[in-house]
Amino acid sequence: MAEYTVHTARVAKKFEWFGMTVVKRYLTRDKDSRDLRDVHSNPEFYDKGIDLVLNLPNAQKRTIDLKVDSYIGSDPSRKIRGLCNPDSGFILLETISQLQYDRSRKVSTNGTLPVRQKADVPGWFFTSSADEVYYYFLALLNTENELNLLYAEYVELVKGNQPTDEVENRLLRELRVDRDLLVSFSLLEARAWYDTAPETVFHGYAPAPNPSYLTLSKRVRRDLFISNGIGKSHGSIFSLVKPKSVSR
Repeated sequence: MAEYTVHTARVAKKFEWFGMTVVKRYLTRDKDSRDLRDVHSNPEFYDKGIDLVLNLPNAQKRTIDLKVDSYIGSDPSRKIRGLCNPDSGFILLETISQLQYDRSRKVSTNGTLPVRQKADVPGWFFTSSADEVYYYFLALLNTENELNLLYAEYVELVKGNQPTDEVENRLLRELRVDRDLLVSFSLLEARAWYDTAPETVFHGYAPAPNPSYLTLSKRVRRDLFISNGIGKSHGSIFSLVKPKSVSR
């Protein structure tokens, strides 16, 4: 049912860190690393949908909502849980974050079934206040166990409000990337485009079931999203940030 969903919440948090580490290095490769703030673990930014804040010239800032998706793998038969899946060819725009299962049996006057207690929640595509979305496709050949210790160390550092640069450097040396692709887009421009885009650029919805609600994302054909000028392809970026091997 959830063929093209990104991941379950537990696995997604870990995978998000893998992708975020690569994207952070990409954004600061020609800049002072202090020009980029990682705020994805800061509660102040949770409801804003902002993961990164990039300082620009003239005291300007760019806020970024980062999405990491493993459906970019080169081998159609290779699936590594939470790390690598065959290339879907789609970007997922989350339109409904929580479509509640618990609904009244009585149909309302407009033909819908009202929720009983919890309200439906719109998806990040409509609610995020970030300037841009960085949608990073990343397919890894590592096993989950290979990276668990590094992730556990990272979590403890974040809890203690400690620097994470050193563990992120070690992660970059351990990642075995099959394929990657970064696509960025302005949320305001994408929302305006979404309302008038022809149905040929879409391919139904990707449902992600949860115990009490369903998350729905609209599938957008990645190539058309880019060729229409909404998405900007940065190409493969891991090779630009991967630490150089140390000769012995």
